Amino acid sequence: MTTNPEPSRTPPLRVIPIGGLGEIGMNLMLYECGDTAVVVDCGMMFPDAATMGVDVVIPDMSYLFEIQHRIVALFLTHGHEDHIGAVPFFLEKVNVPVYGLPLTLGFVRHKLEEFGMASEADLRPLKLREIVTAGAFRVEALHVTHSIVDAVALAIQTPAGVIIHTGDFKLDQTPIDQRSTDIRRLAHYGEQGVLLLASDSTNAVVPGYSGSERNVGDALEPLFAHAEGRILVTTFASHIHRIQQIVDQAVRFKKRVYFVGRSMVANVETAERLGYLRIPQFVRGTSNRPMDDARDKTVILITGTQGEPTSALSRIAMHDHRSIEIEEGDMVIVSARTIPGNERAISHVVDHLLRQGADVIYQEESEVHVSGHACQEELKTMMNLTRPRFFIPIHGTVRHMVHHAKLAAAVGIKRENTFVMTNGEIVEIDGEKGRLLQEKVAYGKVFIDHQSGEVAEVVVRDRKHLAEDGFVIAVIAIDMSSRKLLRDPEIITRGLVHVDASAEILWEVRDLLVAACSEGSPDVLRDAEILQEKVRSVLKRYFRKKFNRRPMILPVVWEM
Repeated sequence: MTTNPEPSRTPPLRVIPIGGLGEIGMNLMLYECGDTAVVVDCGMMFPDAATMGVDVVIPDMSYLFEIQHRIVALFLTHGHEDHIGAVPFFLEKVNVPVYGLPLTLGFVRHKLEEFGMASEADLRPLKLREIVTAGAFRVEALHVTHSIVDAVALAIQTPAGVIIHTGDFKLDQTPIDQRSTDIRRLAHYGEQGVLLLASDSTNAVVPGYSGSERNVGDALEPLFAHAEGRILVTTFASHIHRIQQIVDQAVRFKKRVYFVGRSMVANVETAERLGYLRIPQFVRGTSNRPMDDARDKTVILITGTQGEPTSALSRIAMHDHRSIEIEEGDMVIVSARTIPGNERAISHVVDHLLRQGADVIYQEESEVHVSGHACQEELKTMMNLTRPRFFIPIHGTVRHMVHHAKLAAAVGIKRENTFVMTNGEIVEIDGEKGRLLQEKVAYGKVFIDHQSGEVAEVVVRDRKHLAEDGFVIAVIAIDMSSRKLLRDPEIITRGLVHVDASAEILWEVRDLLVAACSEGSPDVLRDAEILQEKVRSVLKRYFRKKFNRRPMILPVVWEM
């Protein structure tokens, strides 16, 4: 008797976010099916005030390195740093083709050149609506509008079904380059059947629709027309459409444009070389010193939208720029949104600019910036176009993703088919069923200092601890033969109390330590480690009770 072979079982789809969920930035998604996997985006985030001495933060990619033999490609949705910033660190260990549209790959190539890796990288340009086969996956790039040129959503065909991964997007009906979001192709996939929609949640709490990029040009026009001094505009260096609109206004009002800031200059050169920017020669500044041109004929495009301490705008605000100074009547236009966590830094820069006599214009006063992310009505439109069986909100804090999940329920996506995930979790979709697995993969943050490389998380915690509570060093000298104190303990403190004004407190601390060394077990003065722990315990209790502070305590025992 012959037995029929069992029909082959379709491998389930596993969705694993490594970064970008529950946070703004550091976007990195892994899709696994069978024995192959693809990575979508590989971004970084800029550090906040708590991560002192750190230049960038990237995802912990330990799991990707463990399964690197199964990863067949990296696909990039667009060229913002929170989607491409960690690519060099990924390619150091995982040598796979990197796919993206021309501007995205242009930015990546420049980044890899800084790392000395450009010649080894396999960068492959995508074409819109062209399908690329990568292992078990077939990937099609679909144009979307966003605050950068060459942004795409990805239609990822897998054995389990089709994934629509939106990347960052909006539905701008009047885009600057006349290239709107590919609604027809998204609707086509919706008609065919979409297994999973993974959609941008950044503006899920904002009702209505996002504004059109053309609105920014309309807002800039009267500002340029009435400006009597220099115009300084700070915007994201990757926002090519915004830069083009600023250049266009300069042409209209016969002003010269200067580009200041390393990333601004590099991105403008890349975009112009690839044909995404049109800058007439006559509008370019003729020297490296913007201050030499007539004030009412000068426009300076500059980096520093988030108040970064080393950015050009921050240095100008602090009178620390080598070639640019603010003069009474100059206009500074902040044409960018404030990334959550950077409010204080930006306010600090704006205050200094105002003190110098600048007129500072920002989004709250004028429509000099519109968001590049879809608001609630656009998010619902995306769901209705694609009509997914399963839904995962991505890109945003928990608040954003929870609101996005509520929008999904409002348009009819079953609640049990919506997964609000966090980094490291795994959703497995098998046929008609999806489930959140109990297991997790490694995830977290890796801190990078460009001078010394990777910074351990414990070092960052120590820096934060020192900044908030200061430190205390207690030096205790012990006679090795008699095992007695040679002299009173010496107390050194920084960031906790002022030495001259707190002499009585320091004497009180010395008396406490002398008492601690003379009481209790005789082993205290015989074992340096026991004595260190005793000192640490006494001082910790004292400062917590006296000041409600937890300084870093460093006992030093000298055996003499």
